[in-house]
Amino acid sequence: MKKQLLSTTAAALLLLTNFSYAGGDIAPQEPEVTMPDVMDEPVVSDNYFYAGIGYSYMDMNDDTLDTDITANAATFLAGYKFHQYLAVEGRYSLSVSDLDVEGVDRSWDMSNVAIYLKPQYAFEQVTVYGLLGYGEVTLDNGTSHSEDGFQWGLGASFSATENIDVFVDYTRLYDDNGFDTFTANNDIIFDSVNVGVNYKF
Repeated sequence: MKKQLLSTTAAALLLLTNFSYAGGDIAPQEPEVTMPDVMDEPVVSDNYFYAGIGYSYMDMNDDTLDTDITANAATFLAGYKFHQYLAVEGRYSLSVSDLDVEGVDRSWDMSNVAIYLKPQYAFEQVTVYGLLGYGEVTLDNGTSHSEDGFQWGLGASFSATENIDVFVDYTRLYDDNGFDTFTANNDIIFDSVNVGVNYKF
């Protein structure tokens, strides 16, 4: 009886020993996590300076008299994009030919200088934007007449290359009664349509 018990015990020990070797370490294993090497990835920044040049068709409309004074102008601009959705931009426009006053050429001048906050949103290669700011628009017919105040605009740009954008926009430069001493209380709207290119540095 003792021999049988010892034999059974020895067999059980042998079986447990074999099981432990067969099973190995059955403690749960932590999964190995491989971190990507982000140091090798290029860092893309939304911040950059840009400058541009364009053509502007400027129009001063006397809505009371239903008359227009128009000009072909060159526009120069520079800006800085400091956020994914925001930039700040300065513009200067100056007529480059005689002004058309109801079909008659006059050797007058038009100009505008302004600074804008530029909210924007990109859809792949196309970016839509607004212009909200302050500026001064001037009509010189031998005497300089100017008005300053709030200006706004809407536009869109297309990324032609990595560094070059083509843009088109509309800007409202002035909308009020009278224009300095040039008109009395007539309803004056001064605006421009602009097209040009920007270069991103």
